[in-house]
Amino acid sequence: MEVRHPIVAGTFYPDNPEILKKMIQGFLDNATVEKHKSPVKAIIVPHAGYIYSGPVAAYAFKLIENCPYEKIFLLGPSHNFSFDNLVSCAKKYWQTPLGKVEILSKDDFPKLKQKKEIIESSEIHQPEHSLEVQLPFLQTVLGDFKIFPLLTGNIINYKKISDILMSIYDEKTLFLISSDLSHYLPYSEAKMIDKVTIDAILANDIERFNEYGNACGKTSIEILLNIAHKKQWKSKLLCAMNSGETSGDKNQVVGYASIIFYE
Repeated sequence: MEVRHPIVAGTFYPDNPEILKKMIQGFLDNATVEKHKSPVKAIIVPHAGYIYSGPVAAYAFKLIENCPYEKIFLLGPSHNFSFDNLVSCAKKYWQTPLGKVEILSKDDFPKLKQKKEIIESSEIHQPEHSLEVQLPFLQTVLGDFKIFPLLTGNIINYKKISDILMSIYDEKTLFLISSDLSHYLPYSEAKMIDKVTIDAILANDIERFNEYGNACGKTSIEILLNIAHKKQWKSKLLCAMNSGETSGDKNQVVGYASIIFYE
């Protein structure tokens, strides 16, 4: 009962640990990115099947390889439930083919105990893939770490949610935002729409992103933009492609980007 078992191992990514390790290492080897001089504070990475989005996600994960993070705050959308604000997970561990990862809960953060904006529900987390698919990458590039998985719903007050997360943030924490970009558009149209979304993120233009941004993890990204604005973090695009470029089918594509935020 204390372990959340993977639901997309064998579909979104291999359930055989050796094949999975080899696949992820291949993505990392092909991601040409130089080490960043300033500490990386947050990343935005896609969450589709690895054959589609893995080559793009690898750019951000390669940049945080061997960094001394102790906590990863995972934020992503729920594709199955509708709710307000944030939902954490009541399980103690999340299992992947590469092993178990320890979970942080509200109880691990005294400042969160009275915060009604974060509810706890393993039921809401159980069928969701957006956070799960990030774990094998994290397990490959990092040493020991714990995760605080948060699904984002209808955000009532972005400033308040951002302030809550900043109150428990420290220098050993990484924000990981899980989001794809546009969905099922023709290739050329997707490229244009994704550029608008990415440009708004890189400009940290919250209003422009809110109005024109096209991403399934839009609420999670907007939370990060509010935090980045307060912290005065800068951002950088590492890689942007869509499934037409990674899989070859350009009729209906999904957009992906790897973006980092740093001091």
